Amino acid sequence: MGYASFTNWRRLEGDPDLIWHAFTHPVETARYEEHTTETVLPPDFAMAAGHSWDSKHGEECDFDVVRWTITRHVPNEVFEFSGKQRGIRQDVVLTMAPTDGGHIVTETIRFRPTLAGKPGAQLLSWLLLVTGLLGKVGDDHGQNLDLLEQHIAAV
Repeated sequence: MGYASFTNWRRLEGDPDLIWHAFTHPVETARYEEHTTETVLPPDFAMAAGHSWDSKHGEECDFDVVRWTITRHVPNEVFEFSGKQRGIRQDVVLTMAPTDGGHIVTETIRFRPTLAGKPGAQLLSWLLLVTGLLGKVGDDHGQNLDLLEQHIAAV
């Protein structure tokens, strides 16, 4: 069971390597995300399938630590990774495609149930998933991409 909770996109202008790095690298994305987390990379981290990093959340998420694992990375094209939090597995796909004088960046997140997380929190998460509310609550309607655009313009 799983569904596309949301997909957002934005047209950005600028150096594709700079856009890609700001859009995908875990340390870089933490600089402009509205929901801030502490990103912890292992010493051998690389932007390659099989590598992982941890996101340490704050009080609003009961100090959860989410391990994200890269499943696919093609520079300047596609970055896929997944993580588990509160009984939900999140599969994230970030893409970039050239367009007239710029690039279209797209983020898609799919949710599905898992047994990961603290018992009890899973039930609420599963209820939100089954009712379709998780996708509505999780969708920032492109605000993160607005912050990305502002970040790139400032660099």
